[in-house]
Amino acid sequence: MIITENKPWEEVKQALELHHVKNVVIVACGICAAKVGTGGTEGAAKMKSQLVEHGFNVVTTAVVDEPCDERMTKQAFRKIKDEINEVDAVVSLTCGLGTQAMNTVMREKFPKKVALTALNTVFMGETERFGVYKEGCRACGDCILNETGGVCPITHCAKSMLNGPCGGSVDGKCEVGDYTRPCGWIEIYEALESIDRLDLFLKVREPRNWSESGHQRELNMRDKPAKEEGGDIHD
Repeated sequence: MIITENKPWEEVKQALELHHVKNVVIVACGICAAKVGTGGTEGAAKMKSQLVEHGFNVVTTAVVDEPCDERMTKQAFRKIKDEINEVDAVVSLTCGLGTQAMNTVMREKFPKKVALTALNTVFMGETERFGVYKEGCRACGDCILNETGGVCPITHCAKSMLNGPCGGSVDGKCEVGDYTRPCGWIEIYEALESIDRLDLFLKVREPRNWSESGHQRELNMRDKPAKEEGGDIHD
């Protein structure tokens, strides 16, 4: 899940003023952001109240299940096209993916309009329990979870080390962060020990090829025959 948090109000206000915005539509994510309370109907209601309190005119609000999917954003925008044409900007309560997808659609369908985000995207997280999330993956493009007991060293190790701990841990706690977080490699050791595969702990790994995660990445499944993927691909 993509974890987001609210930007400080002053930052949101400055963005609106920078683009000379007075009238807005609020569009919120109905999945990830909704779960953490920054999007969905709850997040949209809070943002509307704040905007109105500070003198902005909110014409309407909308919740899109997956605003990061340009197709779903197009469908949602068709329903509120008159409202979008009426306002100066869309206030986006989504992750960075959703805001960029909105702007892609708006450049095509609503030239001269812009979507301005009111959220910061902080990490891809696991849900531990309601309201508690932890970063689990950095999308490095070269996953080695099969060798580390399902514990990611890039994320769990503060130094992203690939060949065991650095020696800076005390009582299982990492020196980075003043010994408040567990050592990622001790977590990996314990995970491998539980499945009787400590032999994998001794494996020497080559330095990571960070070019896999450099620049803007893309996956185009249309490059492969549909039959190879098990069926047709639909827009």
